[in-house]
Amino acid sequence: MTRRVLLAEIMHETNTFNRIATVKADFETRYWHEGMQAASVLAGTNTEIAGFIEAAQNYDWSLEVPLAASASPSGPMAAADWDRVKQLILEPLQAGQEFDAVALVLHGSMVTETTLDAEGELLHDVRALAGEDTLIAVTLDMHANVSAAMIAAADMMMAYRTYPHVDQRERALHMARLMQDVLQGAPRPELVMARLPMMDAANHGQTADGQPMPGLLKLAETVEARDGIVCASIQIGFPWSDVPDIGPNVVVTASDKRAGCAAAAELMQAVWHSRHDTQLEFATPADAMALATRGSAGDRPLVLADFADNPAGGAYGDSPNLLRAMIAARLERAAFATISDPVSVEQAVNAGIGATVHLSLGGKGAPELTPPLEVEAEVVNLTDGEFICAGPMWRGVAFSMGATAVVRVGGIDVIVSSVPTAVMDLNVFRSVGINPEQLTTIGLKSRNHFKAAYGPVARETLLVDAGGIASMRLRELTYRNIPRPIWPLENSELVKDLLTMQP
Repeated sequence: MTRRVLLAEIMHETNTFNRIATVKADFETRYWHEGMQAASVLAGTNTEIAGFIEAAQNYDWSLEVPLAASASPSGPMAAADWDRVKQLILEPLQAGQEFDAVALVLHGSMVTETTLDAEGELLHDVRALAGEDTLIAVTLDMHANVSAAMIAAADMMMAYRTYPHVDQRERALHMARLMQDVLQGAPRPELVMARLPMMDAANHGQTADGQPMPGLLKLAETVEARDGIVCASIQIGFPWSDVPDIGPNVVVTASDKRAGCAAAAELMQAVWHSRHDTQLEFATPADAMALATRGSAGDRPLVLADFADNPAGGAYGDSPNLLRAMIAARLERAAFATISDPVSVEQAVNAGIGATVHLSLGGKGAPELTPPLEVEAEVVNLTDGEFICAGPMWRGVAFSMGATAVVRVGGIDVIVSSVPTAVMDLNVFRSVGINPEQLTTIGLKSRNHFKAAYGPVARETLLVDAGGIASMRLRELTYRNIPRPIWPLENSELVKDLLTMQP
């Protein structure tokens, strides 16, 4: 029997400390596809949309795809563009079309100029239009700040289980299989959520370098094997979003609510204990240079991740602080990606390849934390900034850094982009003529996603806090909407017994 399924995606992780509003054009540097164009462009990629498309073929679903849109993390979404998103997604329902199920691909930590809970607002509207009989399933990023409104409106919920996120397509296929079971007569499940007052956990959920997250996910698998449990999902939350629903949470999709509540509480307590293994202190640029200067020309590259200014954390991506240290250390056979600075790109374009230019590089977003870097640089390449990810993360998806220049300062090639770019893929370097595997030192904007592609080619990786609005120095940020007390801003003894449950 053919089932009608509405499938839509709006994927944005919002850093509310970023002062620049996110608009539709920011999505277009990754993707914004209206209508069934998404099916033709994203089929075969490592995305949730591709997984649901494959599932639709397997289960004879008839898909309606009004929107598939994904942007790099950044500031709150502009009100007019958020209204456009809702209009596109809700339009089939407003037109009176009937669906057996709705599958929404969401991040779970999206904020707009008009709401602190964008996904909760969207899900509420979808439920109101689709009716109580329609199955609503949601896939989430592992770093979702799940709200009570989201739980109230959806029937099923599932997050990634990898960080770096390399299982998007796999998780969509899993969710689709669970949806198909319900559509074929399995009991209609419901959601329960558990949360403790904390801002981060499990070393931010990273799964590339050992515990504690893999252990928590193993416990979730054990929980899922119990009677009455359909899915147990652990979300680590996003601490750079100043919202009431901040932080780690556990969502259990259950056919037996009592079993679901017990499972959610058990998993959330385990997440709470993982705070002891959550890294809050990181290497300084000086520490990084001490390690870099011990390298030799024959070494595989040392990868230094400038995570406090990581665009994948919603930061501006224009801090030159780590680059400043690399230049001062006179590193050779080194490269840095990327500094977001369209003005400097334009200067390089106007000067042309081979010219020497004076640049006031970066430092525009938060000059009080990351001031500009004055350099004399040689322009060595100019490109359109387009590349396709080799993977494993986002494999097959086209990205754009905007107009891009490569400038050389001493022994360091610097990729200067027009668009803030988190470096998750080796093709960031390859697309501009740099072979990352032949370098001795690589500086890049990332926290953990880079490890999927760069870990296998690196001799060592090091996370560096060189300042920025995605730093783990959370006490230095001004929060106005989060609950208090909360760990780590307050002592864990003050908050350990404040478990809350959302039915």
